[in-house]
Amino acid sequence: MLAYFVLRRTVRDTAQFRGDVPGVVVVIVDKDWIGRFHRAGELLLSGQRQAFFNAETSRHQVVSIESGTKKKLDLDVLRASAQTFVFTDAFDSLPEKVSMAADEILYVENPTVHHVHAVRKLTGRSKVDGEVARKLVNENWRVIDALLCRRSPDKDLPKTVTRPKDSSQIGPRLSDLPGFGSVRTWASELVTDLAAWRSEKLAWTDVDRAALLIGPPGVGKTMCAGALAAELGLPLISTSAGQWQSAGGGYLGDMLRAMRSCFDEAASKSGALLFIDELDSIGNRSHQSHHAYYETQVVNTFLELTSKDMPGVVLLGATNRPVDIEPAILRSGRFEHHIAVGLPTREERAEILSYHLGGFETDRLRNWTDQLLDFSPADLEQIARAIKRSARASGRGIGDADVENGMPRSVKVSDDVLHRIAIHECGHALLALSCDFIDAVTVELSDTIFEKRGVSSGGHVHYEMKDQLVSTEDALRAQIRISLAGLAAETVEMENKST
Repeated sequence: MLAYFVLRRTVRDTAQFRGDVPGVVVVIVDKDWIGRFHRAGELLLSGQRQAFFNAETSRHQVVSIESGTKKKLDLDVLRASAQTFVFTDAFDSLPEKVSMAADEILYVENPTVHHVHAVRKLTGRSKVDGEVARKLVNENWRVIDALLCRRSPDKDLPKTVTRPKDSSQIGPRLSDLPGFGSVRTWASELVTDLAAWRSEKLAWTDVDRAALLIGPPGVGKTMCAGALAAELGLPLISTSAGQWQSAGGGYLGDMLRAMRSCFDEAASKSGALLFIDELDSIGNRSHQSHHAYYETQVVNTFLELTSKDMPGVVLLGATNRPVDIEPAILRSGRFEHHIAVGLPTREERAEILSYHLGGFETDRLRNWTDQLLDFSPADLEQIARAIKRSARASGRGIGDADVENGMPRSVKVSDDVLHRIAIHECGHALLALSCDFIDAVTVELSDTIFEKRGVSSGGHVHYEMKDQLVSTEDALRAQIRISLAGLAAETVEMENKST
């Protein structure tokens, strides 16, 4: 069951899983768990828990390759319409034909806290504390195997389970954190490429080694950098233009010297993740100001440094103002991969709060988090601190009362006002549904408005537009009509408009 959970989570973003298309997916797992993941692969492909997997009657196939074995591999990579899972414990054990034919080569993720709770419930073990579960899932598969179903896994966990004190292992890994779905695909591909580069099967020039995280404040871009470094097994070097400028007396020479020193530090290591926060602060050579010469020299030096050959160094930037960044920094060969990090979805809000509360049940949290429209991960972390403070003050574990106490102060919307809001949002939705360039429309209403968050409407309409290479006048006019339709609906139904 645990292998099934983890496998499904690892392959969920692949075309084979999402689109049910043929192809070869290689999954690298712990050697002692190959048999379990083999069975999990059969279960995932067949979808039948009780049925035995039959490769002869199925269009799918599952193959295991264990390092050091002399068993001859029988794998038909040209099999028509086949979905194939190949499980191995080492990239080097893959036959050349398999590594060349693979559409995806993925390293299996560790289980989550929720997986631990589910397996212990299934096997009749008592539920463990969320912090104990988190410690367990951060360990290697040998320790997980030994302690997962032990009656009291926390008894020996602190003294039995230790991790090397390396900066690459400080904090959670990306696979341990909820959210960040837009980053995971790139991170998974990078893990695979780094493994291939380390085994000298891939040139560093073929590694997609730089990306820019784009998103509003509070969505966790800085946390994502640390978690990505832990996922990649690389030390994190975190910096910013502000840190470089504060070096010495802040003169141009001090700034450039600090910048070069940072890149030299990264290059001196066998591998590192160099994270540059607030990348828009580097400057832009098109700006016309009294500091144009200063900005030009800074940008030119930064372009020089990011063009250097630094094998093993992954560059990651973050910004909430991409339009202010020098275009040459964003071109192919530098920060060419742009990843949007947005506000969490309804499901992710509950998962993020649950994570900060040590595994509090997400289904119970949905009673509150579904109302937290437009709350960022930073907002949710602040709420978690308030909830834990409430529990500490009462001298007990976290309960529903503490969650209620930790929520932001709010006011309930009257039925009359909620009715007006619903009419307003339905106006937007009806006009959106009448357009042939919109795929889906979602309406969200809330009878709660939170204080200290500025203007809060109590309702939102989200619509997904079909891809358009060129916007037409008809499409632009339709978007204007959709924007005005809320007021029009109020006028039609209630004979007046609100603010």
